[in-house]
Amino acid sequence: MKITILAICLALVATTVSAAELTLFEHDSFHGHRLAVNGTVTNLTTAGFNDRASSVIVGSGVWQLCDDLYFRGNCVTLQPGEYPALRSMGMNDRISSVRELGGWGPPPQQSGGNNWGEGIRVVLYEGPNFSGRSYVISGNSLQNLNGTGFNDRASSLRIEQGYWMFCSDADYHGECLTYGPGEYPTLPPEVNNRISSARRISHRYPYDQNPNWRWGDSPSHRGPITRQ
Repeated sequence: MKITILAICLALVATTVSAAELTLFEHDSFHGHRLAVNGTVTNLTTAGFNDRASSVIVGSGVWQLCDDLYFRGNCVTLQPGEYPALRSMGMNDRISSVRELGGWGPPPQQSGGNNWGEGIRVVLYEGPNFSGRSYVISGNSLQNLNGTGFNDRASSLRIEQGYWMFCSDADYHGECLTYGPGEYPTLPPEVNNRISSARRISHRYPYDQNPNWRWGDSPSHRGPITRQ
């Protein structure tokens, strides 16, 4: 009877964790107090979990975890999977804000991608299919496109290297999508004519091949980690 009750309790715990999109744990290997997160938290102090997380389970979505409030400081981006120790990422007991990035952008067109990886920059285009005026982002980030003449103007884009996050509001807020190397002749409604900030969240694509846009290829389902 005791064994049956224990099994039921464990099943309830597992269901609780899997139902949440993101679960933070106080200790390594998913032990200690936990915090289930289903949306953006700009300050984990309000939840009593600032600088306390040592392990994470990502149930669904792509999540950004930062060691400062409002998604500043050092950040890591995690895909669905289990992360039993944040120490190896330099984030143990340091996470102060978390948010879902809204997933990946659409798969890239590869027709013009023969020189992928040649330079770290993004080219935004005013019209679809790389038409109209263009604007080049050559640094690691652009906090606010206001004043550049290109705020809320981009309808297509090209990425030469790395993972980039594009957001509908300044300071990397609002609706955000993550894109890898390639050409994107059209943009989805979340960011079409809405891009106000951009940030490179990883130096290079983690494989020596064209992007593979399927998740969960790893047998252990401990998805790849991208660092800012």
